[in-house]
Amino acid sequence: MRNIKKHLAVALFSLSTMVFIACDSNSNKSNNSNSGNSESNSSKQREQTSKQREQTKVEDNIDGVYSGSQNISGLELVAKLTISGSRWSATSQLGYDSPEYQNGVVKGNDLYDDSGMIKIGYVSGNSASINGYPSMRK
Repeated sequence: MRNIKKHLAVALFSLSTMVFIACDSNSNKSNNSNSGNSESNSSKQREQTSKQREQTKVEDNIDGVYSGSQNISGLELVAKLTISGSRWSATSQLGYDSPEYQNGVVKGNDLYDDSGMIKIGYVSGNSASINGYPSMRK
């Protein structure tokens, strides 16, 4: 019985070693076959990276006017957010009440209160969200 276990262990070890070697040699073959195309691939990658940078610049510009509304118990809550550079300002009005005003600081795509310490909203794509305001779109 001990001999069978010993032979089985040796066979499993040998088999796993052969599988490992086979996988490693296949990996090297695919790397060698792709090395001839590396120059054309690198120029394609540069083009893609350049296009991604251009898209990011367009997406990163969050300046503009965002607006939205929401019905709350039969009254319409209307909100308007204006972002310009590193500052934002917003108005909200519920029904016929007087409008409320808020402003603050922009850091990246995040909106902070005037002190710049408390995050109260964010911009994602063409949408903006501020705590207590309806969803707004550009």
